[in-house]
Amino acid sequence: MAEHHHHHGHDIAEANKDYFNKDSHTYDELHMVKELTEKTAKYIISEGWSFNPESTTVLNFACGTGLIETALISHCKSIQGVDISQGMVDQYNKRAETLGVTSKMNAITYELKGMPEELEGRKFDVVLCTMAYHHFESTDEITRVLAYFLKPGGALLVTDRVSSDPVLKIEDIPEKYGAIVPHRAGFSEEDMRKLFEGAGLGSFSLNVIPGATLDAAFTGLTNQKLFLAKGVKPL
Repeated sequence: MAEHHHHHGHDIAEANKDYFNKDSHTYDELHMVKELTEKTAKYIISEGWSFNPESTTVLNFACGTGLIETALISHCKSIQGVDISQGMVDQYNKRAETLGVTSKMNAITYELKGMPEELEGRKFDVVLCTMAYHHFESTDEITRVLAYFLKPGGALLVTDRVSSDPVLKIEDIPEKYGAIVPHRAGFSEEDMRKLFEGAGLGSFSLNVIPGATLDAAFTGLTNQKLFLAKGVKPL
């Protein structure tokens, strides 16, 4: 059983990699994505963490092209991006050049496992994962890995779709996203609480991001709200 699960998880990771490698040039051009990212960044800065440009270190997991960094980088000392898509990572590092912040932000193509030798043993004040949880086969494992990279007292911040309909049918999601979205219905507060607490994080909170809704053309669903979930690694 475990072996089958592993292979299935691998297939989803591969499908995601292929999809986002192809999609990396056009991703930012989706007006909706830009607008959502701006609203999300604003909310993360005001509610997610007390960012300090002199000291705050961030790990952005499944970082994509680094669109959110455009808003976040001036509030942080550094941001380390990680993604399994080389196409996305290339665009991310191009963005760092364009913004003139290559000393503060860069991305690598890597599949993190939560091992001591990864990322040169660094730990971070904030681990961020925006709009990617629905692509992960094993969200409990991913949450444990992300919690591993937090400093004591640091926060894991995750954004994704609020689960609005418990009987959402798989066929409600456009076919083209089928292979890359294992969690099509989004996540409930209870789902996220279990994931965060299962990874040893405390002070859990989940809030809907004001004004951030997904376009029906993108998901096949109307008025999909987004949340920011937060958990803190105990001191």
